[in-house]
Amino acid sequence: MTPDPVERLLARLDVIASGLEASGRALALLALGSVGAELDRADQFSDLDFFVVARPGQVGALLDDLAWLGGDVVYVFRNTPDGFKVLFRDGVYGEFAVFDEAALRGAEFVNARVVWRSPDAPADLPLHLRPQEAQTAPLSGAQRDHLLGEALTNLLVGVRRFRRGERLSAWQFTQVYALGNALALAADTIPAAPGWADAYGLERRFEVRFPALAARLAACLPGLDGTPGAALAILDLLKSLDLTGWPEASGLTAQVRQEAQEALADQGADRGA
Repeated sequence: MTPDPVERLLARLDVIASGLEASGRALALLALGSVGAELDRADQFSDLDFFVVARPGQVGALLDDLAWLGGDVVYVFRNTPDGFKVLFRDGVYGEFAVFDEAALRGAEFVNARVVWRSPDAPADLPLHLRPQEAQTAPLSGAQRDHLLGEALTNLLVGVRRFRRGERLSAWQFTQVYALGNALALAADTIPAAPGWADAYGLERRFEVRFPALAARLAACLPGLDGTPGAALAILDLLKSLDLTGWPEASGLTAQVRQEAQEALADQGADRGA
């Protein structure tokens, strides 16, 4: 019988905890993300994210000898000075870092969960628990104006590069930069549905938290040859937000719309030729 995927993740953490305890070099193992304090959202696609808290002077030894992972490693890649990305034979993929206590206290993370703690580990290791209903701080008026200005100028540059034949750069300016700015504005304007907000990336679980916005993404992301249509879709998204800075930007929005429509017309003429 195929093991439950979440149980497989938790079992792998238990193996790692046993290896760390046996090494004598660690104080604790903290799980993060969907195997941390947000365990209720773990599924078959979850990564194994964790921190190892090393004993004084043992960070280097734990990074140099990964035997404490418990074997079954098919690929490992040191992606930062203090951590690795790793793939296990059973398909579990993980990312981890090794810190001493002082470095852990200075690290930026949320919702850690203690998997294992040595009896002599500090009782107050930081976990930075953040409730599911926690939301990011609202944008200031200046931040909203900045994002709107960036989004609209991104669109204009993108459409013009598309018409020049720079499809890749045009895609980046419209479907990455402009859309990212537009979604940041939308997420600040539209209430989110219940669900875990990611502390670092709006795109995480976006479809669950903003289903109505997610339904508009296909029109905003048509691909390399779809920049003119994407620009118009993103313009419409921004217009729907009723932003206070929108009327002042009417000259710019009209220019973007005109040039995007001209680009669409050019595409239609090319297909008919």
